[in-house]
Amino acid sequence: MTRPDRGLTLLECVIAILVVNLTLAMLAAPLLLVAATRLRNNRINQATEIARGEIDRLRVMMEQGVTVRGTSTSLLPPESAVAATLGNAAALSTQPPPTGPNPIASCTLPSSATMTCERQLNNTRFAVQIYRGQVVTDGNGLVLGYPVQVRVYSAEALPVPPDAVSSGQPISQATAMMTSGGPESERRPLVVLTTEIVRADAAETLSYLKPSTP
Repeated sequence: MTRPDRGLTLLECVIAILVVNLTLAMLAAPLLLVAATRLRNNRINQATEIARGEIDRLRVMMEQGVTVRGTSTSLLPPESAVAATLGNAAALSTQPPPTGPNPIASCTLPSSATMTCERQLNNTRFAVQIYRGQVVTDGNGLVLGYPVQVRVYSAEALPVPPDAVSSGQPISQATAMMTSGGPESERRPLVVLTTEIVRADAAETLSYLKPSTP
């Protein structure tokens, strides 16, 4: 007769090991997906914080009455190749992305609209592409306002391959969704902020403001 306490046979042990390994393999993919998605969403939140900081810095400079003239290009973001004006800031969305071989520099403002400045937040590297449309000045050359757009990329995603975007098409930001790819797999900016920087203490500014196209 077979003893009830004889224990597991070798075959039963092998089957148990196979079942455990199969279970772990089935759980690995969902766990990796959750981890990658959480990382991406965290980066989007960090990129949003960086983009808002860039906009706030430009806005505070204008609101505090810093004298910025049309010739003071070092105080302004680089001009976009897109002819965007106050009231039509959304046109900046067709600005080409950073595609050069070395698109990231250590700077406050990039030297051109297709360059980026490196930013770090919580030991994570980002690249900020910031550019403006046409500047509006008064009779003395004082800057009254300009449209501006900020894109924040994961540093690992640059440069963007030329064939990754369609020429002349608006570039939208990445969406917070389930993903299995790393930071380098997302070629779109993590966040895009578009606004208008205006000098609030100049009465002439109001005449240039129109509702922006959504």
